[in-house]
Amino acid sequence: MDSYPHQFSGGMRQRVVLALALAAEPQLVIADEPTTALDVSVQAQIITLMKRLAQDHHVAIMLITHDMGVIAEAADRVAVMYAGRIVEIGPVREVVHAPRHPYSQGLMGSIPRLDQDAGRLVAIPGAMPRLDAIPLGCTFHPRCPHAFARCIAEKPGLQPTSAGVAACWLFDVANVTDGAA
Repeated sequence: MDSYPHQFSGGMRQRVVLALALAAEPQLVIADEPTTALDVSVQAQIITLMKRLAQDHHVAIMLITHDMGVIAEAADRVAVMYAGRIVEIGPVREVVHAPRHPYSQGLMGSIPRLDQDAGRLVAIPGAMPRLDAIPLGCTFHPRCPHAFARCIAEKPGLQPTSAGVAACWLFDVANVTDGAA
């Protein structure tokens, strides 16, 4: 109680923040990059603590992170965002191992794998749009290898996929029956 924040390690500060967040007995805790700047062993401890606290206190935890390792270890479901918009939602295992949206596929394909030769990393062509210049239609269409006319003209809603949903016209039933996909 008499200590200052600068006297704590990063992991200890994260534990204090979690305790403060749970003190109000919320139904949902939003954790934005909770393991950033922590070493791997402390990250694992924080993830284990969050999972235990969620279970013990019947609290949902929404993790916001760029760390796919944290997502794979801590989450049950994942939502992938591109340019401020959700493009895919599904069980973590499905999205990580069999992504459906072209952006999710590119994102997962850019992660180096231990079972493959270390060559050049796969990159998604093009650049992310500025948030004040989002393209019409699907926000990903300028970079998408599967884009067709409807992608440029109309913004897709979340379409059902095998295990979740994806904001992609490739999964629209009308496209499949019309032969566009």
